[in-house]
Amino acid sequence: MGIPDPSYETYLISQAQARGAELIAGFASVQPTEATSMAARIDRVLDDYCGALLEELRRAVDRIDAAEAAWLRQHYLRLIVDFATGLRDAISDSTLRHSAAQVVQCKVLEHERNLRIALDTHGGLVSPPVSAAGCVDPNAAEVVNVPLKN
Repeated sequence: MGIPDPSYETYLISQAQARGAELIAGFASVQPTEATSMAARIDRVLDDYCGALLEELRRAVDRIDAAEAAWLRQHYLRLIVDFATGLRDAISDSTLRHSAAQVVQCKVLEHERNLRIALDTHGGLVSPPVSAAGCVDPNAAEVVNVPLKN
């Protein structure tokens, strides 16, 4: 299958952006007023969006060679950063928005790690295994399968 043709790529990206806009609108319509609840909600919404997006993009390429891995990385990372930024910007309270920014940043890094694990699991195309703390584990003999959706 390889990299999707341009029209299918455009379709996938527009669907991901539309789904992201719906999730952001739902998130913005009812916002928690305390930081812990806000962090938990951000956690769920980002996991939902990023997990589904990775599955959709992964299915679109079938096999993963170097070109497909680059395509996945490019589109997935751009889309999750755009979504996460929109989610953060949808928080009306400036104090909550500031504290939520750290949660958003950590979740984006977590999902970037999930992408690297998925690529490594499906073709060995990325850097060495990464520990839960985000550090390269030079002693790891294999990648531990981590669920893409929590």
